[in-house]
Amino acid sequence: MLYGYRVVKEEEVGLYPADLIQISVYRGFREGMDHMLKAVSACRTANRKYVIHPVGYFLSETRGNQRAKTMQEMRYIARNVDLALIVHDETTPWGTRLEGIYAEAYREALFELSEICPVSIENANNTHDIEWFWRKFATSVTLDIGHVEAAGIDSVRFVRELEPDIIDKLSFIHLHRYSGLHDGGLGDHWGLLEDCRELKALGYLLKRKKDIGVILEIINDSENLEESLKLLERLKKEKA
Repeated sequence: MLYGYRVVKEEEVGLYPADLIQISVYRGFREGMDHMLKAVSACRTANRKYVIHPVGYFLSETRGNQRAKTMQEMRYIARNVDLALIVHDETTPWGTRLEGIYAEAYREALFELSEICPVSIENANNTHDIEWFWRKFATSVTLDIGHVEAAGIDSVRFVRELEPDIIDKLSFIHLHRYSGLHDGGLGDHWGLLEDCRELKALGYLLKRKKDIGVILEIINDSENLEESLKLLERLKKEKA
């Protein structure tokens, strides 16, 4: 088990001890690509393993100009990847299973990006149907345990009932705590607590697969990041 945390800017890379860094890139974020490149450089200088996670990019986009711009940026991001590019699952524009022209567009984008770097798919948009999505599209899986809880699903039960074919594809975990909706809209990117269900779910998961990368995606509660990393270190020692 490798573990670490998400960053957006280069100065965040060395703030805490970590095996693994996730560089998050938000579409439309001012100077986002420049921040990404500087964070990549910081990780390489520190000899730190990293993944890149673009947010706000839709691989199932079918409109010509919008798709061309999306794929141009995604190819640029992919060429800077280390371990993996983590992308989201998607639905049709009306929220149903990704099928028809949208599924074809998503699959084509995955193929093109996979020719550049490894690609892993995270549950973000439709966790209730994610096992179907993973089987349909994924060669590598990123399980976001916080999103499982936010979807109203018991994450401990979810990981215990995951079928072996999904476990075989599992590469990364996104970990953060769901604590209900708060001002600002986010409800599931809080720091861990010693007895939180998300941490317990990870513990059960590590009984099934140890060679995974665990990434803390703490946004609402950055002051708790150091304590959350300590909880992961303790869990890693317990499961060794």
